[in-house]
Amino acid sequence: MIGMISGSAFLHATPKHAAARVSEQDVQASLLAEVEGSLGKGIGSKRVTDMRTVLDPMFAALPKNEHGNLEHVTVRYALHRVFVQRHGWSIKGLAAGDDAGAGWNSSTGKGILKDQVPAFIQNLFEQRLGGRGLGLNELAVFAATIEHLVHNEAVGRLGAAMNIHDLLPTSFITPSQADAILDTYMMAYILGEDLATMQLATAQQMTRQMPEVFLAWHDTQKFVREIRQTISTSMETVANVQQGEQLSFATLVRIAETIGDRFGKFQDAECKGLKDSLVKMEDRATGRVRLSDFYRPALEGAWQFQESIGYLRQLGILDESNADEPRVMVVNYLTSQANCIASSDYYSVCCIDECEDLFVHLEKSIVAPEATPSRIAGLITALPSSSISAPRQLSATLRTRLDDIAANHGGTVQLHSRLFAQWMHHAYPRECPYPHMSGTTSQEKADTWSDGNGGDAVATHEELLQFTSVSNTTMGTQPDAAEDIHDLMMWSHEEELLVVRPASQTGGSALSGLRSVVLFGALASVVFGLARTVVAPAGTNDKPEKFMV
Repeated sequence: MIGMISGSAFLHATPKHAAARVSEQDVQASLLAEVEGSLGKGIGSKRVTDMRTVLDPMFAALPKNEHGNLEHVTVRYALHRVFVQRHGWSIKGLAAGDDAGAGWNSSTGKGILKDQVPAFIQNLFEQRLGGRGLGLNELAVFAATIEHLVHNEAVGRLGAAMNIHDLLPTSFITPSQADAILDTYMMAYILGEDLATMQLATAQQMTRQMPEVFLAWHDTQKFVREIRQTISTSMETVANVQQGEQLSFATLVRIAETIGDRFGKFQDAECKGLKDSLVKMEDRATGRVRLSDFYRPALEGAWQFQESIGYLRQLGILDESNADEPRVMVVNYLTSQANCIASSDYYSVCCIDECEDLFVHLEKSIVAPEATPSRIAGLITALPSSSISAPRQLSATLRTRLDDIAANHGGTVQLHSRLFAQWMHHAYPRECPYPHMSGTTSQEKADTWSDGNGGDAVATHEELLQFTSVSNTTMGTQPDAAEDIHDLMMWSHEEELLVVRPASQTGGSALSGLRSVVLFGALASVVFGLARTVVAPAGTNDKPEKFMV
């Protein structure tokens, strides 16, 4: 059983090394390898196939352009979701609010900033494919390329860990040596430290301190050793086993890649522990905790829930619809940067968004960007979550709001819209986050926020006292009937669409499918043209459209 970790335990220092870069040639070579794999050659074939399988139901339901493909902003949206779903990775440059498509061309002779790599790859595709958007196969290649680069980064970090322990990639390594290397690797992975310039004594001291810095360290060591044992047994030869179970560098590489792929699911058990703690303090099944209750354990000496009100507000965690009684939205807290681990220059490992599985279920069932209110209501009444049983009856408020959303979109509900995401938050308040309007919140790391605002991301003792002294006299004064619970959760009528398109516009026709297949053939030009490609920034301004309904 994994020990529970508080949000404050995840408030690690930001990486101390300079912003990491990768060469354009390395990015192009990785893309080339995945393109070749998608065409049936090379080891990239399985990775692209796996990505295509995961992306397929999402792609089928997303709004398309006239070519049956995804536009710039929709590509980012899909890729962000697939990495959250697949690994618990929040890829830098893909998450909501990231300015994809801008900045990649600011690369120097030292290469591209790693958080700008998705924009660079997307520009390569968009320039080569003539602005017609990306089909399913191109999207799968794009995703596989990012995964490829992440694995390459893991190899580099592993090599640095071996160098610290004075071992070469040509060395055969005993299990005890492998565990020491992997402990160093995981220390840096969790804290975002740079191993390239670290000395052995420093690495050993930091590793010894990990149980105090990261309370699930011992469980993490167990997780890593289980992976090491499983992979070394399957990969190493009988001769190596007979020689003392020595491991090769290739085996360590596979172990490191597997750790990265699985760590998000592993550490999500801690997130579930956090959720359980918060739900015990919940305000009337609203998925919210009064700030006074949220802070009380910290005031009583616990190490949990110490983020300052300013930082909580910046992350979009507070429901302040009642200004006299701010409340923490449980799922927004869980999925925020407050609970992410540094992990990589390409991504952070964050709590897995439980709403993603619910949404994928809807997309698989509807296979379109929109559906009627009755169709959605029928699916939701039969769709359970980790805290809601099915079948269930939807409240009159939920049904009315669903009809109101549809009335403003020609009679159907657009699935990839802010109002429907808000409706899902009300339907599943413990699983689906409240969707703020773009630009009103920002998922900044604690130190970044503190540096930019001159405040502390951790609440002071005085701040804790201020809010825990708030009277709870309002308890019990609100109606408890199920249909009234929604009045305790903020609701905004402001809409924001992923793509503005005519309601009931159908996609996926035979002609669109044919265009997608033909477009994928254009990837052959990418294979032969990457080495000499020089592209200008896309300059696209296609951002989610906002309006009131």
